[in-house]
Amino acid sequence: MKFLKWILGLFALIGGAIAMFVPKSNSKKVKEIKSKIKDNEKKTETVDNLLKEKEKDSKAIKKSLNNKKKALKEIEKARKTKPKKKSVKKATSRLKKIGKGKKK
Repeated sequence: MKFLKWILGLFALIGGAIAMFVPKSNSKKVKEIKSKIKDNEKKTETVDNLLKEKEKDSKAIKKSLNNKKKALKEIEKARKTKPKKKSVKKATSRLKKIGKGKKK
């Protein structure tokens, strides 16, 4: 049993020594990946900000469209309602009364 522990310890020693002398290219790759992630985060933030601005613009456009539609409906209602036609006799009698200085 002691012999087996001794062999495992020897393997661990050899593995640790090899790990110390192996070039650290992995850390360079990790740094590159981290920098790419940061760049992508900055790009996504700018895109998110642009999207928010576009949403605000679209909401404002929708509001103005709704207001224009309401105004159009009111204009159409006003067009549909025709003024009451007054007879010519009533108009002449009114003008005569106004001319004499009398009110209704």
